[in-house]
Amino acid sequence: MLSITSQNFRSEVLGSKLPVIVDFWAEWCGPCRMLGPVFEKVSKDFAGKMTFAKLNVDTSPELAQKYDVRGIPCMIIFKNGKEADRLVGALSESILREKITSALRSP
Repeated sequence: MLSITSQNFRSEVLGSKLPVIVDFWAEWCGPCRMLGPVFEKVSKDFAGKMTFAKLNVDTSPELAQKYDVRGIPCMIIFKNGKEADRLVGALSESILREKITSALRSP
C-alpha cells in the first residue's frame, strides 16, 4: 500500500504506468476506518494490475481540494495520469472489486 503526499503524488500517481486507485481518507472518519481493511484485502488480489494508495486529506488538503473531494472516503482511479472513475462512500468488498474490474477493462 502506497502512502501518497503532495511530494510524491505526481510521480507515484500521475506518472504511474499502472492504473492507481487513491483512497482519500482521514483518521477521524468512521466510514474510512471501516473501508480500510476492505481496501487492503482487495489490493492483494489486484497486485500487479493496479496500484493501491492512500492519501490523508488532513495532511494533503491541497490535493483533496484540487480533485474536488467533498466527502470521504472517496476513491479516485487514475489511468494514464487522468481521473478515470470516482467511488464515494464505504463500499462493500464486492462493489469495490466490481468497480476496479470495470475500470481495468475500460480503455
